[in-house]
Amino acid sequence: MSEKGANFYAKLVQKQGQKTALTFTTAPQISWTLHRLYPFLLIFDGFLNNLMWCCDDVCLPFIYLALMKMAVNLGSVSEKETSLLKTVVDTWLGLLSLVFLVLSVTYYISSVLRELKQDEPPTLDDIVVMMENVAYKIERMREDVAEVFKLQRGQIPSLLIVLTPIYWFMARYVISPKDYVTFLLISIATFHSSWCQCTLRLIWRSLFARQLWHMICRWQVRPHPSTDICYNIVHPALEINVPEDLASLPEPQLAVKLRAFIRTEQQIEKAPQPDRPPGYLPITVMIIEYQINENQRKWPLDGWTHNLLSYERTKFTTNNEEGQDWVASTSPWEFQETIERDWFWLDDSWIPHEWIYCDTDWDIKGAKDSLNCYTRSKSWTRSSFRVLRQS
Repeated sequence: MSEKGANFYAKLVQKQGQKTALTFTTAPQISWTLHRLYPFLLIFDGFLNNLMWCCDDVCLPFIYLALMKMAVNLGSVSEKETSLLKTVVDTWLGLLSLVFLVLSVTYYISSVLRELKQDEPPTLDDIVVMMENVAYKIERMREDVAEVFKLQRGQIPSLLIVLTPIYWFMARYVISPKDYVTFLLISIATFHSSWCQCTLRLIWRSLFARQLWHMICRWQVRPHPSTDICYNIVHPALEINVPEDLASLPEPQLAVKLRAFIRTEQQIEKAPQPDRPPGYLPITVMIIEYQINENQRKWPLDGWTHNLLSYERTKFTTNNEEGQDWVASTSPWEFQETIERDWFWLDDSWIPHEWIYCDTDWDIKGAKDSLNCYTRSKSWTRSSFRVLRQS
C-alpha cells in the first residue's frame, strides 16, 4: 500500500518518562518477587485489553462477547415454553461457545508461559512498565465507575424514587430479570468500545439528553437571581485622618471627599503611621469588596456565548457565604443600583479580571483556552465603604 493510502489507527498508550535503570537499585527479594509476578501481569493485561477494547485485534472482544452470550443461554434450555428445535440449537451453540471460550483462555495462558520460557527473561524495567500499564488501565476504569458515586446523599433518594417505577414497569411488562441482567452485563462489557463511546458522545450532544440526565441523576433546579451578594471584608475598621472642615460635612458629601483619602491611606497602610497633624480628625470606615462572576459556554458554531444550559450556572453568579458553591446573581450593573444608602462606592467602576477556563463540569483547567475547555468564568470586583465612626 502506498504512503498516501496508508491507514492509521489510534491505540491506547501510556506516557512513559525517561527513568534510570532499576536493576542495581532494587533489593534482590523484590526483583525475584516481581519476576514471579510478571506472567500474571501479562495475563491480566490481556484481560484488560479485551475488556477495554484496546487490543491489537479489535474483533476479539466482540467474538468473546458473542461466545459468552451464547454460553449463558445454556441456563434457559430447560424452559417449558421453548420448542424442541430451539432447545437443541441453544444447547449446541451454548456448549460449542463454552468449549471455545475455555480453549481460547487455555491457549492464551499456555502461549504466554511458553513464550516467557523461550524468550529472554524480562528486565526489571520491563516489569515496572507492565505494572504501570495495568495500573493505568485500572485507573481509567475506576474513573468511569467513580462518576456514578459523585452523587450526593440528598440526590440518591430522588434518584431511587424516579428509577424504581421505571425499573418495575420494565421488569414486569417489557423484559425479564434474566434479560435485564444480560443487557446490563453486555452494556458494561461494550462500554469502552470505540463505537459505544462515539454513540454516547453523539447522544450527549443533544440538549434534551443532558437535561434529562441531570434532572434524573442530579435533580438540580435553576435558582432565581439574588440581590444579596456576598462580600469580602477588606478593612473592618480603617482609621483615616481628614481635615476638620471635611469632617463636618453631611455624610453623602463627606463620602465623595473620603474616596481620595481612603485610596491614599490604603497605599501607605504598611508604612509607619505618622502622628495626626493639627487640624485633622480621625474617621473610621469599613471597606468591603463585591465579586460577581460572569459565565460563558463554548458552542461549536457560535463560540463563547452566554447561552448556558438550563441545569448549570446562570449568566452571573456569586459565591455563597462558605465560598464552596455558587448562587445565582444579577449583573454587576444591576446590582450597583440596589446598594444601601449608607454604603458608597470606592472604585469608579467594576474591575474585570482575566477569564478562567474550565471543563464541562466547571472544574478549573487554567488561564488559557484548550480543547478540553468548554466553560469559562470572569470575575468583576468593586469596593465600597461605609463610615462607622466620626469624631
